[in-house]
Amino acid sequence: MTVADIGPDTARAESGRGARLARRFTQSSAIWIFLVLVLLGIVFTLVTPAGSFASVANGKNILADSATILILAAGVTPLVIGGGLDISLGSVMSLSAVVTALVMSHISSAGTDHIWLAISVGMAAGIGVGLGWGVLNGSLIAFFEISPFIVTLGSLGAALGVARIISGGIDLDVVPIQIQSSIGISDLVGVPTPFVVGAVIAALLGSILAYSRFGEHTYLLGSSEEAAYRSGINVVRQKLCLYAIAGCAAGVAGVIDSAQYDIADVSSGHTTELLAALSAVFIGGASLYGGVGNMIGSVIGVFIPAVLANGLIIAGSDTFWQDVVVGMILVAAVGFDQWRRRPNR
Repeated sequence: MTVADIGPDTARAESGRGARLARRFTQSSAIWIFLVLVLLGIVFTLVTPAGSFASVANGKNILADSATILILAAGVTPLVIGGGLDISLGSVMSLSAVVTALVMSHISSAGTDHIWLAISVGMAAGIGVGLGWGVLNGSLIAFFEISPFIVTLGSLGAALGVARIISGGIDLDVVPIQIQSSIGISDLVGVPTPFVVGAVIAALLGSILAYSRFGEHTYLLGSSEEAAYRSGINVVRQKLCLYAIAGCAAGVAGVIDSAQYDIADVSSGHTTELLAALSAVFIGGASLYGGVGNMIGSVIGVFIPAVLANGLIIAGSDTFWQDVVVGMILVAAVGFDQWRRRPNR
């Protein structure tokens, strides 16, 4: 077929389809944040010693460092899309790590023959604590209609307080070394095991969001709670599930963090991980108002703080600049979301 054989209607249709694809491409937050990520990689490759940043070994370091952020971001993405918010996940992560460490220590003290039983039960206990705390948050928000910000702000302090009470206010170094060697610092087909765990969780939740009725209900709930209610969706149950998923993810992140560093940290409350995870979700295209977002954007957004921290360390800069830059990007992402929602822009 030659150009002359193509009629004007066909040409216009092809042109319109191409324009729509181009517009969708340029409007995708995931595309833009991926380009920012590539630019960061180029900058750090140029300003750091040759072979220090752009290397396979350092790539594995970035993947390992981003594992807990990826788990938290994957868990909170459905919640944000559903119109919710949880700022207590860092504290819940600390509580989960403490419970994991104490349970493992108690069971393993009975003898080395019980070490894998201790690891299994401890991990289950830590994840269960995260799940239970998420259900508690969701219950207060769904049944009593208390603001998510107020509930999770209270939970932020309460969960960290409980973690410090049961740990005596100190970081616990009683995590069995076997969990670090088998999970925390191990590889699976050349990829750090903690990152593989995060990738599996992100893929599972991303598939649920994209292809299941639960995902459809989540987007509808985030777009309009009233519309979701009128459509026959059990809004209370949906909110409970979303907060339970986020809490469970925090529990898994606490377990993985204790496995990576062989310690249960209660000093920081994992505020850096929380900021990075929330930033990843909003940078990746999710809206503060709900109803918008996807897992692919969140996953790409996860690497922004991870690459920043890694590159700053190699470049010899203070890693505290990471929080400054990530905070600025977060404000810019939310500001852009509000700008594009203006009807008269």
